[in-house]
Amino acid sequence: MTVAYLLPSLSQQGPVIVAHDLIVELVRRGVECRVFYFDEAAGPVLSFPCETERISFGRRIAFERFDVVHSHGLRPDAYVFVHKPWRRTRTRFVSTIHNFVLKDFAAQYNRLTAWTVGNLWMVLLSRHDMRVVLSRTAIAYYRRWFGQRRLTYVYNSRSVDASATLTPAEREELEAFRGEAAFIGVNAMLTPIKGIDLILRSMPFIDGVRLWVVGDGKSLDDLRALASSLGVADRVRFAGRRPSAYRYLPYYDLYLMPSRSEGFPLALLEAVAMRRNVVCSDIPVLKEIFTDEEVTFFELENVPSLVRAIKTALGCDKSARAYARYVRDYSPERFAENYLRVYRGEEPEY
Repeated sequence: MTVAYLLPSLSQQGPVIVAHDLIVELVRRGVECRVFYFDEAAGPVLSFPCETERISFGRRIAFERFDVVHSHGLRPDAYVFVHKPWRRTRTRFVSTIHNFVLKDFAAQYNRLTAWTVGNLWMVLLSRHDMRVVLSRTAIAYYRRWFGQRRLTYVYNSRSVDASATLTPAEREELEAFRGEAAFIGVNAMLTPIKGIDLILRSMPFIDGVRLWVVGDGKSLDDLRALASSLGVADRVRFAGRRPSAYRYLPYYDLYLMPSRSEGFPLALLEAVAMRRNVVCSDIPVLKEIFTDEEVTFFELENVPSLVRAIKTALGCDKSARAYARYVRDYSPERFAENYLRVYRGEEPEY
């Protein structure tokens, strides 16, 4: 089987990371993969185990050379819409939709922009042979556009390199801040949708706990101001964007994911794969992929509920059960096998 992947760039960002992890596993299985991308990355770049080639939107790829063309993101989906042959072809065109389009756009832009761009994106997906979303929750969301036609779901996976460690300088920085307190961590883009503000609002009610945040984004200044106004700035460290943020996971006593929305939580899978104890919001997609026996949930937007969840989790480690669930349903092997089923025109298995 030969598969072409269309990506926005090679940067270390969500959809590209998902495609990278899939390609790594498929190459191990003997699948011939090739990556086409549009933009040079502004930050750290992922290394793919196959040939990569930068292209322009106006240049047509010879799709007929591939059994499958798999696009990830708005521009790659638009590229397929424009360049896919109108005649019948043996090539199968697949897209993965990584988010809840209108909901996530509305958190970043105004409602008119979100509605316009979101619905345009759905039109651009009309020529794909199969649209893959990330959960049963997402299936229900996307039925308004597609019904059940050419729509399925595959749970993401996430591979982490357990041998990757902090540099001596990074470790010294972390240990100097950590002290003897309970140490909670978050690895995330700093945007309102990630809910980091909820953690800050909980900290005045939890003695001694310290928070380490790896990531950058448009909410950074607002979060710093909030921490200062709450009197917890000395217990919070915004560490900025760091390569391979999962390297910090072994140092966290507790990993928090207070998200208001998630397409599929890659950072949560990293934490579980590294056997961290987890607290997360009770949004539908997180309740779908883990149970109360595997992680500790809190009611979204309810700070007292988050305080209780943190205190409970610090005294009750559920990481072993969560890791067992990861191995069963979210391993790279299960992930790759289900995409191979989609490529063959079959249904994924869970």
